[in-house]
Amino acid sequence: MSGLKKPRLLLTILCLAMFVLPTVLATVPVEDTSETEEGWWVETTVDRDGNGIGDMIEVHQKNPVFLDEDKTLPLIIDFSYTPGEAEIQMLEERVDYQHQWTLKGIDALAGRVPVGYVLETSQLPGVVMLELDGILSVANGDAAVLHGVDTAWAQTGYDGSGTTVAIIDTGIDGNHSSLDDQDDDPATNDPKVIAFYDPVNNPSLTNGTEVFPYDDQGHGSHCAGTTAGTGAPNYDHPGMAPQASLVGVKVLDEGGSGSFATVMAGMEWTVEKRYEFNIRAASMSLGGPGAIEWTSSEEDSVNRYANEMVRAGIALFIAAGNSAVSAQIGTPGSAEDAITVGALDKDSSIAIYSSQGPTEEGRIKPNIAYVGSDVMSVAHNTGDGYVAFSGTSMATPGAAGVAALMLQANPDLSPFDIRNIMQETATYRQCHYMAANEPCAEDLIPKNRQNNVYGHGEVRAVEALLEAAERDYAFNSNISITVSTPTTLDNRIHLERGDSIDFEVSEDIESVQWRSNHLRDDWSNIHSYEHGDTSGELSIIDIIHQIEHLPGIEIMGNHTISLRAIQYADGMSSASPLATVEIMVMDDDTNPPMSESSDGMSTGAVIGISVAGIIIFLFALLLIASISNREEGTYAGKDIREILDAQVLDAVDADLLENPFWEEKS
Repeated sequence: MSGLKKPRLLLTILCLAMFVLPTVLATVPVEDTSETEEGWWVETTVDRDGNGIGDMIEVHQKNPVFLDEDKTLPLIIDFSYTPGEAEIQMLEERVDYQHQWTLKGIDALAGRVPVGYVLETSQLPGVVMLELDGILSVANGDAAVLHGVDTAWAQTGYDGSGTTVAIIDTGIDGNHSSLDDQDDDPATNDPKVIAFYDPVNNPSLTNGTEVFPYDDQGHGSHCAGTTAGTGAPNYDHPGMAPQASLVGVKVLDEGGSGSFATVMAGMEWTVEKRYEFNIRAASMSLGGPGAIEWTSSEEDSVNRYANEMVRAGIALFIAAGNSAVSAQIGTPGSAEDAITVGALDKDSSIAIYSSQGPTEEGRIKPNIAYVGSDVMSVAHNTGDGYVAFSGTSMATPGAAGVAALMLQANPDLSPFDIRNIMQETATYRQCHYMAANEPCAEDLIPKNRQNNVYGHGEVRAVEALLEAAERDYAFNSNISITVSTPTTLDNRIHLERGDSIDFEVSEDIESVQWRSNHLRDDWSNIHSYEHGDTSGELSIIDIIHQIEHLPGIEIMGNHTISLRAIQYADGMSSASPLATVEIMVMDDDTNPPMSESSDGMSTGAVIGISVAGIIIFLFALLLIASISNREEGTYAGKDIREILDAQVLDAVDADLLENPFWEEKS
C-alpha cells in the first residue's frame, strides 16, 4: 500500500467510527436502579385468606345476581403487569374466558369465566388476583336512577373525564374523601379540585393554586359532591360525573351570603381562567332573597354577568330559588342565557319549595327540572361523611354533572347547545302533573314546550348524552379507541418534543380523529394512521401546530385532548366513544429545554453529535483531498476553504431539515 493510501484508509476508518459511535452509545441500556415495590395483592382485605381469589367471589359464586344461565361469573382478573392480546388468548383457550374490557390502568382484564374454572384461572401465569365485578350503588340515591344517569354510565362509559366544572358557592372541602383525589389513591398526585379562588377572604391570591380548597359553611361542598364527587370511601353517593375535575370559587362567607360584587368577582375570575383550567360548565346555587327576587331585572348586574359567562363559553347552571310561588325567579336565576334549574321530589313531581316563573320581563323560567329533595352528598369537615339536603341548590349541581358527561361525549358543544339538548330531550310535565303548586295557563297552549313550573321538563341523561354524542356520527359502542401511553402520578401524560400519544383501536377502523378541547368544530385526521391499523400515535408537533395560534392559550402547560375512531359500514359512518386524556406540554418554542431520550441522552445532544460527525467527516474528506493536492493547494481547481464552507453549510441545513425542533423520537 502506498504512503498516500495508508492515511486515507486511517482517516476513513476514523470517520466511520465517529458516525457509528453515537448510535452505539444510544443503544447502551441504562440500568434500572429503582426498587421493586411489593404488589398490592400480597396483603389486602380483598382476599383475607390469601388464596388469590377475592372473598366476594367465594361469597357470591352461586348468587343469581352475578351467575348467569351459562354458569359464568363476572370477574376482574388482575395481573402483575399490563396484560394484552396474548393474555386474552391464554384465558380464552384455557378457561373459556369471555372478554369484555382491558383495564390497563390497573393491569387487569374484565370478563366472564365459568364458575368451575375460577380456581384454575387464579393459577394462570401472571395472574395475581381475581375480583368479583360487583355492582355499585347509584349516585345520590334516587337522583341518578330517576334521571337515567346510571344507565348513561353503563351504555356509554362516560364518567366526566377530561371535563371541569366550577362550583361558585361557599367553597369546597378539599380534605373530604370524595373531593380530595381523582382516583382515591393517596400514592398519586391528582387532586379532584384543580384550582381554588377565594375572593371572600383572599381576594389577591388569584392564580388558583395559592389557597387550599376549604369550606366554612358546607353548602358548596355538598354541591361539589353532587356534581363530581367520587363517592369515597364506600361509593354509595358518587356525583353525576365522578371523574370530572372541579374548580372551587368561594363567593359566599361562613354565613352563606355574599355581596353582588364578590359574587361577580368570582364569576369574572372563572371566565379569565376558563382556558387555563378547561372550565366548560359552572354551577351557582345562589340567589337573592325575598324582595330582591321579586324586583330583579334582566339588567341586574349579576344577571348581565351571568349572560357574559355563557357567551364566553361556560354553560352556567343557576338555581331557580326556594320561594315556592309564581313570579319569584329572580337574580341570577332569571338571567336569559343561564340554564335555570327547578327542583323535583323523588317521585318526579315538582318540589313544593321550587320557585316558579315568569321573570319580571315575563319570560318563562325555569329551563329544566332535576331532583333536589333529600339529596345525599358530602358533609363538609367530616372527612368522609354524607348528609341529605333539599332545595333547588341541590338540583342545580346535579344538572351540571350531566352537562359534564355531555361535554365528555362531545367537546364541540357550546353552552347554548347544552341548554338546547337538555331542553329538547327532557320529559315534559304539565304544570298540574302530580299535584304541582298551581295550574299553568301555558298548559292550554298546543304543543307548548315550556312552563313556569317544570320548564321544559325532567332531565333525561341517556337521551341528552346520546344527542350530544351523535352530532357528527352515529354513536357506536362496539368499536373503541384507547390511549396506551401511561400517565404520571398527576394523572396526565407529560410530553416533551419528539414525544407522542400512543393509541389502540378495534379492528376495521377507517380513520382516527383528534382535537384539542380548546377548539370547537375542529377535528383533525391523524394522517399517519391507515385503514386497518390497530394502533397509531398522535405526535406532539401536531398538537402544538393546532394550539399555538389560539388567543389566550399557553402552549406550555395543561391541555385536554380527545380522540375518536371512525368506522364506515353498511353505508353509514359511526364513531367510537371518545377517548379523553389530560396532557402537559413540558416546554415551548420560546425556551426549549432538551428533552430526554430513553437512554438518558437528550434529543438535542444526539442531533448535535450527528451534525458534528458530518462536519468532521467533511473535514476528513477535504484533508484527504488536501494531501492529494498539497502542492497545488486546490481541489479540482477550487480553493479548499470555499469547498469546506459550502459543504459544511449544506450538511448542517440537511440535518436540521431531517431533525426539526419538534421531532419525533425514534
